Amino acid sequence: MIKVFLILIFVFSVLACKPAEEKASENVNNYPFSCLPSQSDCNLDTELGHLSITFSGLTEQGKLKTELPFQIQLQLTPSDQSHQLSSIQSYLEGKTMFMGKVPVFFEHSETSNVMLAQTLLASCSEEVMTWRLWLTIDIAMGDEIKQESIFIDFDSMRL
Repeated sequence: MIKVFLILIFVFSVLACKPAEEKASENVNNYPFSCLPSQSDCNLDTELGHLSITFSGLTEQGKLKTELPFQIQLQLTPSDQSHQLSSIQSYLEGKTMFMGKVPVFFEHSETSNVMLAQTLLASCSEEVMTWRLWLTIDIAMGDEIKQESIFIDFDSMRL
């Protein structure tokens, strides 16, 4: 009888669980993209066009929560309609406390000139931590590729 009971508990617990990746992506997609109040720049005007950088994830007091996945959206409104967002090389590093470089991988979205990345932040001993997001953006201008390098700072809050 005990064996049957243990097997039933095991079966129900396995059926009730979703893979961790599914849960993480579910949570991230439930939040709209917005500019963080702690963000140094949300909109940047460059010679190649207007860049908008927004975040989607669980926030508290205008800061992202550490150890929880979030998304970054970069949108280009080009100064010339023939310009296209080609690729982005990016990484995060702690500004308050250096904790190494965390690579951030952007992918093209379904919308032209919009790229998305999903990442998360490590927790440190500081209650509030300032992070720096470094971006090197490649913009195709016909046969030519122009690069724009920028950074923005934003804050996270420990769980």
